Amino acid sequence: MDKNQEKAAEFGTEARAAVDSRIYERPSVFLGLLFIIVFGGIGSKYESIFSIEHEGKTVVVLYHGLCLVSAEDRLLIRGKWYKGKKLGIQGNVVVADRIENLSSGILFSKE
Repeated sequence: MDKNQEKAAEFGTEARAAVDSRIYERPSVFLGLLFIIVFGGIGSKYESIFSIEHEGKTVVVLYHGLCLVSAEDRLLIRGKWYKGKKLGIQGNVVVADRIENLSSGILFSKE
């Protein structure tokens, strides 16, 4: 079991998004063939990141996938709560597995 997982706690709450979500493409796999020059390609995955206001503090939310959120959207978020210093971030972080946008009715889930 990873040290970060030991410190993780379940998180589930309704909150408002503080900013629009940003979507990043993260390289995940390289498949290639070395023949004088390299032939191949890089596979990637998408991650979404945004922040919410929770108990008077700003909390960063990370979702492994596409998640479209606008500022001031009402959200129902489920995931794991991490202390940010363990992940190299100042503040707290929620790694979400389920985000329901109550304003638009869209559900983002890993299930």
